[in-house]
Amino acid sequence: MFKSSCFQNISRDFFKPVTRNTQLATRFKIFFVLSVCAFLTLVYLPGKSFASSVSVVATVDKNEATLEDYIQLRLSVKGIREEPVFPEMPEFKVQSRGTSSKVSIVNGQMSSSVEYSYILYPQKTGSFTIGPFLVKYKGKTVKSNQIAVNIRKSRPQEKNSRDIFVTAEVDNDKPYLYEEIIYCLKFYRKVKVANAQLTESPSFEGFISEHIGKDKEYQKIINGQTYLVNEITQALFPVKTGVLEISSSTLYCDVVVQSRRQRRGFFSDPFFSRAETVPKSFATSPITVMVKPLPAEGRPAGFKNLVGEFELSSELSSSKLEVGESLTLTLSLTGTGNLKNHQTIDISGLQNFKVYDDKPVFEPLVSGGKVGGKLTVKKAMVPLTEGRLRIPPITVSYFNPSSGSYETVKTGPFTLDVLPSADKEKFRVVESVNSAGAKEEVKIIGHDILPIHTSLDSLATGKLQSISFFTIMGFLLPVFGFLSCLIIKRVRENNEEDSGLIRAKSAYKNFNKKLPIIKNTLKKDESLYYETASKAFKDFIGDKLNIAGNALTSGELEVRLVSAGVSAGVSEETVGELKNIIDFFESGRFGFKKYSFDEKAEVLNSMIKLAKKLNKKLKK
Repeated sequence: MFKSSCFQNISRDFFKPVTRNTQLATRFKIFFVLSVCAFLTLVYLPGKSFASSVSVVATVDKNEATLEDYIQLRLSVKGIREEPVFPEMPEFKVQSRGTSSKVSIVNGQMSSSVEYSYILYPQKTGSFTIGPFLVKYKGKTVKSNQIAVNIRKSRPQEKNSRDIFVTAEVDNDKPYLYEEIIYCLKFYRKVKVANAQLTESPSFEGFISEHIGKDKEYQKIINGQTYLVNEITQALFPVKTGVLEISSSTLYCDVVVQSRRQRRGFFSDPFFSRAETVPKSFATSPITVMVKPLPAEGRPAGFKNLVGEFELSSELSSSKLEVGESLTLTLSLTGTGNLKNHQTIDISGLQNFKVYDDKPVFEPLVSGGKVGGKLTVKKAMVPLTEGRLRIPPITVSYFNPSSGSYETVKTGPFTLDVLPSADKEKFRVVESVNSAGAKEEVKIIGHDILPIHTSLDSLATGKLQSISFFTIMGFLLPVFGFLSCLIIKRVRENNEEDSGLIRAKSAYKNFNKKLPIIKNTLKKDESLYYETASKAFKDFIGDKLNIAGNALTSGELEVRLVSAGVSAGVSEETVGELKNIIDFFESGRFGFKKYSFDEKAEVLNSMIKLAKKLNKKLKK
C-alpha cells in the first residue's frame, strides 16, 4: 500500500497543469520519495539479510607441505568484523599477515566480508586437522569448516632441487666424553632473500659450546646449480655420557620473487616487473650424538679430564742465582681440545723451593677448524738452600681421541746453581741447620738494631718537641684523601644510575672508532664490509635509543626512530634514508647482486653523514 499510494500521488501531481511553482514542488516530492525508497532498499532490507548471514570460511593454499615449508591460511568472515578464535594448534607456529575487506552488491543484496591472513609454520610431521575457527555473534558461536593437511620430511634429493634449504651436521656423532666435535649449520640459497634470521637456535644441553671464529660465506655448486652458502660453526664438548640430542634450528627469511600480477604491452618486459617478498621458514633435523666414557684402563694418576692433542714447553729465567733471590719458570701448554677449562699445571716432587703461582693466562686459538688455545702458567720460585738444586720433570697427562689412549707430554728437568748471598749485611731471622728434612733448630745470627735498656733511668720523661708543618700535613692528608675518594665514588654511582645516558653520549664516539675498520674492509673483504658496517650503524642507533639495535630489522629500527625522533625533529626523509642504508647492507650481504666499489663508498659516506646528523638531533 505504501508503495502504490506513493506512485499514485506522483502520477497525479505529474499530470497537473504545470506552473513554475508547481513544477518545483513536483520535482521536490519526486526526489524525496525516491530518496526514501533508496534508503530503505540499501539500508533496511540488506541489513536484515546481512545480520542473518554470519559465516566463517577457512581456505589454505596447499594441503601438503614439509617441515621447511609453510601453509598460507585465509579466514573469510562474512556478516561481522570479528577476528576468529584459534583452537589449540601445537603442531604449527602462527604468524598474522594482516587483513583485507570486501563489500559487494548482487541483485540488490549487499554483503561484506573481512579476510584474515595467517602463515602456519609446521613444527612436526604427520597428518593434522586445522580448525574449526570460531566467531561469536549475539551470544551464538559460528564455526568454520575443518581442513586436513599432511606434513612430511624433506628428502635429500628434494632439498638439493630447491632454491633455498638449510642443513645441520656434526663431524663426529660418537665422541668420547669431553672430546671436541664440530656442529655446522649451512644456509643454501640461489635466490635473493632479506631479513634472514634464526628464530630458533639449537639447544646444546649436555654440551659446552664455543663459537669458532667468524661466520663464513662462499659459493658452492650442487648438481650444476650455484648456491650462495652461509656457514655457522660451533665447537661442542660433551660433559656427560649417553645419548644426547641437538635440537633442530629454524631459520626465517623473506624470499624476493617477481610479482605475479600480469602486465600488458610495453611494461610486460621483466625489467619493469615488480618484486615482492614471500615469508619462508626452514628447519633442520635433530641430531643424535652417542657419547662414550673415557676408558679406565691406562688412566694415569693425576689425570684431570684433559682431552685433545697438546704440547708442553718451558722457559727458565735463570739457571744461577743467590740465596734469597727468585727465578721465574714459565710453562706453556698448547693444543686443540678442552684446554679452556684446564687452569693449572702442577709440579710434583719439588723440594727446597718456595713456589708462588701467578694467575694463569689462556689465549684461545683455532687450528685446523677446531678450537683450542695456549695456557701459560708462571711460577715464581725461591730456593731455600745453597748448592746444586734440581727441578724435576714436569708432566701433563691427557686423553688423545685419535689414538684412543692416554698420552703424556713433559718438559725438564732443570738444574740450578744456588750461591751464597753476596750481601753479608742482609738480615735473615733464621736459617735451616738441617736440610735433609729433619727438625730445624733456630740460630741467632744478629742483634736487634736498638739497644736493650736494663735500668729505670731509661723511662725518664723526655721533652715534647714542637709539632712541625709536615707533621700536621701528615695527619690531614689521609682525611683529604678519604673525602676525595668519597666524592669520586658518589659521582660514579650517579653516572651508573643512568647507564642509558652514558651509552647515548658515547654512541657517536664508539661509531667513529669503528670507521677505520669499516674502511679497511671496504678495500679487502666485501662480505665483511657489509656485516661490519651494518653492525656498527645498528649499534650506533641502538646506543642512541638505549635498545639492542643489532638484533632489530630495518623496519623495527624505523618504527623506534620515528617514535623517539618526534620531539627531536627527525624528519621522515631522514628515517627513510636510514632504512635505505640498512636495506643496502642486507642486500649486499644476503643477495646475489654485486655492488661496485663506488656504490659501496657512496653508501658509506651517506652513513657517516647520517650518523652525524642523528647524533645532533638525538642529543637529548
